[in-house]
Amino acid sequence: MDGLVPRRIADGLREALQDTPVVVVQGPRQSGKSTLVQQVCDLPYVTLDDSLALSAALQSPESWLKSFANGAVIDEVQRAPGLMRSIKAVVDKDRRPGRFVLTGSANVLLIPKLSDSLAGRMEVFTLWPLSQQEINRSPQGFVDRWLRGSLGVGTSFNQDQILAGGFPEPVGRATASRRKAWFQSYIRALMDRDVRDLAQIEGLHSLPNLLQVLAKNPYAVQNITQLSRDTGIPATSLTRYLSLLEAVYLIHSVPAWTALQNGKAAKTSRVAFADLGIWNYLNGSGKLPLAAWENFVAMELVKQSAACENEYEVMHFRSTRQYSVPVVVGLADGRTMGITVVDRELAEPSDFEGLRFLRDVAEDQFAKGCVLTLGEQSGFVDEQLGYAPVSTLWSV
Repeated sequence: MDGLVPRRIADGLREALQDTPVVVVQGPRQSGKSTLVQQVCDLPYVTLDDSLALSAALQSPESWLKSFANGAVIDEVQRAPGLMRSIKAVVDKDRRPGRFVLTGSANVLLIPKLSDSLAGRMEVFTLWPLSQQEINRSPQGFVDRWLRGSLGVGTSFNQDQILAGGFPEPVGRATASRRKAWFQSYIRALMDRDVRDLAQIEGLHSLPNLLQVLAKNPYAVQNITQLSRDTGIPATSLTRYLSLLEAVYLIHSVPAWTALQNGKAAKTSRVAFADLGIWNYLNGSGKLPLAAWENFVAMELVKQSAACENEYEVMHFRSTRQYSVPVVVGLADGRTMGITVVDRELAEPSDFEGLRFLRDVAEDQFAKGCVLTLGEQSGFVDEQLGYAPVSTLWSV
């Protein structure tokens, strides 16, 4: 990876600074939040990973904030959740836009005491690890291009670039062994610091085992009972543990598409690894089974959605009759697009069965469907259904 990769949310961040008092950039540690905000914002920078700054923010938050007369970038704000109330008080007295830019390695929307304090006063951006669209500097997202009628042209790629994930540091490392060393340190640091900051709970030693079990079956439909059997963690604790892993961006919950409410769709979420490099480190096989490809496609589209012209949510569909569409794009206007993934070079007629069932139940809401393959061919089988290489996700 050559040079600093432009981040797709940068333009939206600049716009928010023109009219919003508090802008939050959240995302995993080491995804590039600090680099981005310091590029975009002309404000003093302070991090709560610094013990002196953290002590001041905890002991006399409002006085500390007043030392930044023109605002500041405050990094790792989740370490002082009480600071949010003081930011609210300061901002309510002076609602100049762009006063505070907060970054956090925990999802503020999943932590009520953080998000509630600044409701109506903040705009939130999520900076995921790099998408393949960003790494390959592709100008247009897949969904935008597809809605304009083009599935695009695939490009050759090495599966190692998918297995490397999107964190800038390991993507830039030369060998798999050096990437492995980075992920080992990264996960240990999250467990020792961020997870403990969020919740003082018993059994944190069980979380690495839970991650290993999840890695054996990536992008699986969440089954608390089965996970409890496989991990030995009580079912009563598992939901909270999964929420913690999601709050620090190790996993991401992909909700079920249930828009019709007619009993034909199961309602359970799938559990995706937020970055395939983390999954690859935990799995250790160096290979991409079909479920990992599905995980990759879902998260690539989640990452692209932040800077897409057409607003959408990434979901999945599973019928009570066991038809499945692993990735469903729910557009803001109510239309639905389905994506099936195969780990073969050519699509087969049976690969479209789930998409056809989704089209039948979605009726007029169904816009398009596609089978993504590992080959190079693309085309259409009817007016709405097509097939294309998986690399069209990030190629032109």
